[in-house]
Amino acid sequence: MIDQKELTVKLNHVILIKGFQTLSMSKLAADVNVSRASLYLYFKNKDEIVQAVVARHLQFIAEHPVPRHFAPATFLPIWLDSLLLMGSTTETFTAELKKAYPALYQQFTGAYRVYFGQLEVYVDQAQQANFIVKELPADYVLFQAEALVQTVLQRVQRHRLTLNRAEAYLAATLRFQLIGLLVPAVQEQLDMKQIEDFKATILREFRATYALIA
Repeated sequence: MIDQKELTVKLNHVILIKGFQTLSMSKLAADVNVSRASLYLYFKNKDEIVQAVVARHLQFIAEHPVPRHFAPATFLPIWLDSLLLMGSTTETFTAELKKAYPALYQQFTGAYRVYFGQLEVYVDQAQQANFIVKELPADYVLFQAEALVQTVLQRVQRHRLTLNRAEAYLAATLRFQLIGLLVPAVQEQLDMKQIEDFKATILREFRATYALIA
């Protein structure tokens, strides 16, 4: 039997793509392949579902904080987590969240804003340590990374990229980020297994969410 955590993950995938305002509990249950009765065992209504989805995002941020001080050993997991977060929401979801639950929207977007503010400081510290190339401002490093990730995802939503092509582009974006940002001496020391494991995770999340697009 599906547990609440697994069910929340599946519901997160659905409402990121389809939103939640027009979906009934029956439709949500069908979209995650459980009975309506099973869905009601865990969530009394859509309010609780939306709250659980937001809580999942906030929990991820809380469990993967940006260190206050840069250290070479922390860079790769922090940067990979940040790329995952850059693609973890959609305009559909945030627009509906803002309209239906403004306080929850403020909490949700506020957590992301704080996280990426801290990440900008961290990237700047990495540049000062000669770990990341210094030619690009720290805020631009974040901007271009998010732009690349979001462009791929938005084109899938608009049916301008197939899932297979988008997966290839996301994998290439990951590689491009590391090659383009890290100084050559650092690139030679990368833990490729960690990168491959992360790539598998991000592509699995992508496929689970964006395969729902009609």
